[in-house]
Amino acid sequence: MTRKTRNVLLIVLAFSFFLLIYPHFVKKDMSDFGVCYQGGQRILKGETLYRTSDGHLQYKYSPASAVFFSLFALLPYEAAKFIWYFLELTLLFFSLVLSYNVLPSKHKKKGFIVILTFLVMAKFLGREIELGQVNIFIFFLLIMMVKAAVEKNDMKGGLFWGFSLLFKPYAFVFFPYFVLKKRFRLIASGLGTILLGFIVPVIFYGFSGSLVVLKEWYSTLSKSTPSLIDHYDNSSIHAFFLKNLPAEQRDVAIICIAGAALVIGVAFLWMMFQGNKRNLKEPEILEFSFLLILIPLFSPLAWYYNYLYSILTVVLLLNLIGKFPPILKYVLIIDLLAIGASLREILGKQGFRFYTQHSLVVLCYLVVLCYLFYSRSKNYS
Repeated sequence: MTRKTRNVLLIVLAFSFFLLIYPHFVKKDMSDFGVCYQGGQRILKGETLYRTSDGHLQYKYSPASAVFFSLFALLPYEAAKFIWYFLELTLLFFSLVLSYNVLPSKHKKKGFIVILTFLVMAKFLGREIELGQVNIFIFFLLIMMVKAAVEKNDMKGGLFWGFSLLFKPYAFVFFPYFVLKKRFRLIASGLGTILLGFIVPVIFYGFSGSLVVLKEWYSTLSKSTPSLIDHYDNSSIHAFFLKNLPAEQRDVAIICIAGAALVIGVAFLWMMFQGNKRNLKEPEILEFSFLLILIPLFSPLAWYYNYLYSILTVVLLLNLIGKFPPILKYVLIIDLLAIGASLREILGKQGFRFYTQHSLVVLCYLVVLCYLFYSRSKNYS
């Protein structure tokens, strides 16, 4: 059996496995996709998207994203769910492969890296798929943006960047980076995509109606976000300090958050400077990896599955693991195990509750950022 045939067979078996588990573990939930599907139905009817009566399952994405989900709303709900599930699996596969393909140097085999990365990310990916969330879709858009940016195709990169921003504002973390890199064509392409996205809902609401819906969207985000910042499941750096410091020391928590942001920001600027100064091969990959981790770390609302945005970072570090000194190699392995194996089945109910309640995943990813910083200091690529 040739390597190509073996790889195709493994892919078919993997997809068959995930298709088999769909009716038993996934179909009964996908509640977040249900919210998106409902948003698609509402925009087709010209109805408002943002209703407080929806409670926790309130639509929070832009009106333009509802236009996208209206394509699924043309189908029966169960058929749309299955198609979204299959699409997420497909985009996950391509995201893992693309994350490896964009590496400037390959030190480990693709299959080894892809499988290990999937195992480290499995708990995040599982929850993402179970809920029918949109983060795998967004990450795919962003890894396509990374690929285009590295290839100096700024118009294409901006298209992917802007399109992702129509679903969640996460990718704004790249805006200062693109400015510093003088990637103004990419920025223009992205902003043009966003502008087009804001115009499209006019088809359903008319001009004045679209302005009303945009105001409702802003109001929904501004009212719902503050109450969830220190929520049990929130795993951002904001939540970490707010939940681990006494309530009466909220000012101290804010200072800690600002201090962490300052240190991380200065570290990143140094990494950029060194990447340019040392004329490294495609230094942007490590920098994009760093910024992708900042999405869950600094988003006001970052649930655990949002850390799937670290796929590129895990691929990069696993590829470089042979370059680290033995002690650092073992620490990295322990850290990745702590990320991937922090499951209720392993930690127990109380241990898992403690891990989640105190947002300890933040510590794991601060360690990951240190490894990226170290890799740049040693010119690893």
